[in-house]
Amino acid sequence: MKLSRKRRRELRRLRGEAQELLDHQRVVLSHAGEVLHEASRQARKLSDEHVAPRVDVALEAARPTIDRGVESARRAVKTVRRTATPLVASALASTIQKLDQLEQVEASRQVRGFGERTGFLQPAKKKRRAGGVIAIGFGIAAAVGVGYALWQAFRTDDELWVAPEGE
Repeated sequence: MKLSRKRRRELRRLRGEAQELLDHQRVVLSHAGEVLHEASRQARKLSDEHVAPRVDVALEAARPTIDRGVESARRAVKTVRRTATPLVASALASTIQKLDQLEQVEASRQVRGFGERTGFLQPAKKKRRAGGVIAIGFGIAAAVGVGYALWQAFRTDDELWVAPEGE
């Protein structure tokens, strides 16, 4: 597309004006940012000097009421937990039993894990297997053998001592 000289001059002039407008906007935005920063700094100072002390006074006046409310809420939570724990535990146990009857092993394991994590159910006790029982037996046998060897080493038996010659 071929432009005439007149159009090119007008476009250059327009581009220059647009660049100048953009530069002016940058300067204005820079000044606006500085004003905003100073305003936030002043607001922070006012807050520290006037608002914070009033809030502290109001908070101190309300402290006994707040403490009573917190203590009341804690008592209510303890009462609800004491009342609800057996119900939730029996419901979880019943759910696990039903899932085991329906042979839903994974779902039963997930429900049991939830109950153990939340503290409603006690962790399942691990069953002793034959290897563990055998290892305990070997441990006991080794301890008895060491005890017998020590007893033999330190016993006082008069027949074991030989009298010196010449007596």
